[in-house]
Amino acid sequence: MDATRITISTPEDHKALLALYPEAFPDEDLTGLVADLLGHPDVLSLTAWTGLSIAGHAVLTRCSVTDDDTRVALLGPLCVAPQAQRQGLGRALIEDAARQLKAESVSAMLVLGDPNYYTLCGFDQVSPVAAPYPLKPEWRDAWRMRPLTDAAPERGTLRVPTPWADPVLWS
Repeated sequence: MDATRITISTPEDHKALLALYPEAFPDEDLTGLVADLLGHPDVLSLTAWTGLSIAGHAVLTRCSVTDDDTRVALLGPLCVAPQAQRQGLGRALIEDAARQLKAESVSAMLVLGDPNYYTLCGFDQVSPVAAPYPLKPEWRDAWRMRPLTDAAPERGTLRVPTPWADPVLWS
């Protein structure tokens, strides 16, 4: 694989990023959500490149928590082109995001995803922060947190901006 670089996504990347999601997730339609997130002011969007091609993408939405004044970010969606998977690109996107968010004084990242994968990426505890909507019982172990500072939240409910305010996304 060519050398990988990660950049903050630009509007010129959006068309290619939206085309990447059906490749990476053929059984899910995430393009509407991703399109809404790409233009949102609370979103950090990172593009992973191999050579001159877009090979991965991570969306991090800056959020808040009830009963706590710390800042957190919701990771997702995260995708890697099928031909670039299993080469550390997803983890590189997460590490770059962690570095950038920590510099912004964001105290933790939250994710709803495969616990086997995300545990390997530092999301090693079930989140003490409740999801904004009830999760299916089988998803509770998938709701994880990765502290970025010693001030990570210990309780509360995640407050999400409009693109994430659809209960269907959480069930």
